[in-house]
Amino acid sequence: MASKLLEILMHIIQPLYFLLVSASYIPTTIFHLLIAGDFNTLFSLSLFKDAWFANFWGRVGPEAREMCAPRAGPLIESAHGIVLDIGPGSGEWLKLFDKSKVTRILGVEPNRDHHAALKKRIQEAGLEGIYEIVPVGVEDLGSKWVGEGEVDTVVTIQCLCSVDEPRKMIDELYGYLKEGGIWVLYEHVVAFEHQGMMIKGYQSAIDIVWPHFIGGCSITRDTGKWMREAGNWSKVDLYQPDDEPSYNVLPHVMGTLTK
Repeated sequence: MASKLLEILMHIIQPLYFLLVSASYIPTTIFHLLIAGDFNTLFSLSLFKDAWFANFWGRVGPEAREMCAPRAGPLIESAHGIVLDIGPGSGEWLKLFDKSKVTRILGVEPNRDHHAALKKRIQEAGLEGIYEIVPVGVEDLGSKWVGEGEVDTVVTIQCLCSVDEPRKMIDELYGYLKEGGIWVLYEHVVAFEHQGMMIKGYQSAIDIVWPHFIGGCSITRDTGKWMREAGNWSKVDLYQPDDEPSYNVLPHVMGTLTK
């Protein structure tokens, strides 16, 4: 009984701990910007948040994503052909792509603070000449980068929680997929019905401050529902990971959808 209560407590305080860890990177971000003389970023709230999150996630991201690799890895390995990799950040997932299956990967990452680390990970993964960094948002892809109905695979791994207009982005990305193309997904989502109102309420309270500390991420988006409603899918295989308990404040939805 004691061990079970401890386990529940750890899940409950996990988001609060993550917020504290993020906050601890504020002083170092300020220091680095002062040393670099980058006062434009220092005195712009939006630019400072980008730099702060890049500093925080550049250190914490690899460990956090390594923990998720057993779930997300097989999904990423299924990517093939022309791939849109949305919000790759500093590129911790790149090593999981199967180079024998992909012909071109467009890494859509508008936060330029991630680009240096992303370029390094491209080299480490042996994806030079295959992986191209796209320094704009999905809304600006246009015909310059890829046309509608030309993409074999869309990859969204813990990124739809962070975009400003997720439903609009989902609709736009659906248009880029060709018939028979797949969308692989692993995302934070709003608490499921079976988790109860207490978890949902606690999650909503945390989400008041969470986006400001975690790069705009929201943990209360109904991404699974929005994905199902995006278009006429020929197959939908979305589910919550089996090892997530009902008291998990940071639940996920994962799987694939086929157009």
